[in-house]
Amino acid sequence: MMVTGARKRIGWVVDAQEDFLRPDGRLYVVDRTDPADPGAEAVIQPLSETVRWMREHCALTVYTADWHGMEDDEIDAEAPNFESTFPPHCMGRSVDPALAAGAEIIAEVRPGDPLVLSPDASDDDARRLAKLAVERGAPILIQKVRFCVFSGNPASGALLAELAGLLGGDLEVIVAGVARDVCVKFAVEGLVDRGFVPTVVRDAVWGLGLEDAEAAFARWSERGRVIDVADLRAEARAAAG
Repeated sequence: MMVTGARKRIGWVVDAQEDFLRPDGRLYVVDRTDPADPGAEAVIQPLSETVRWMREHCALTVYTADWHGMEDDEIDAEAPNFESTFPPHCMGRSVDPALAAGAEIIAEVRPGDPLVLSPDASDDDARRLAKLAVERGAPILIQKVRFCVFSGNPASGALLAELAGLLGGDLEVIVAGVARDVCVKFAVEGLVDRGFVPTVVRDAVWGLGLEDAEAAFARWSERGRVIDVADLRAEARAAAG
């Protein structure tokens, strides 16, 4: 249920998919520089709490998801470098059900009956979908073919701009998900480039060890906010009176 006064805030859940968040996933998100790193399974509980908060305190929630085919530039089944190319993962466009299953949003945060913005959607499609989402209070799923949602689904910019116009005023975007140093990074910095204020939930993201986490959080704090799940709990208590 949407709370009163939440019309200028949306949730943005980055790539909370089976292949990323399960240890047996095809591209489990784990810090590759730290043998003791438990990996992204550790973030499922705080991410779940964050998504529950989004559903109660945001106008609507947007999910992004890698939706790959073997022909995508970032897929390399032979010699991935784990920076610009990766093994096949989140193969949402595969005809093989076992491969395609890895693209599903994990059950803990999966949206019910989302409105889907496919990778080949036009800007007009995106604007129509945004209007329908606001009318219904429905979640949105953006399927993308690149790390960056704005290049991996070019209609994403039109969708976000339309949401901002429909919801009114400055739009704060609450960001959580994986991987912190790849798709989350592109999402946060893409939001900033488009004039939005991102708020990253620090303990609801996880990374691959490609960049120091504190350096990323410090950079994002200069252009938006970095908070903890505890801050969301405190806000919820204050809103409840």
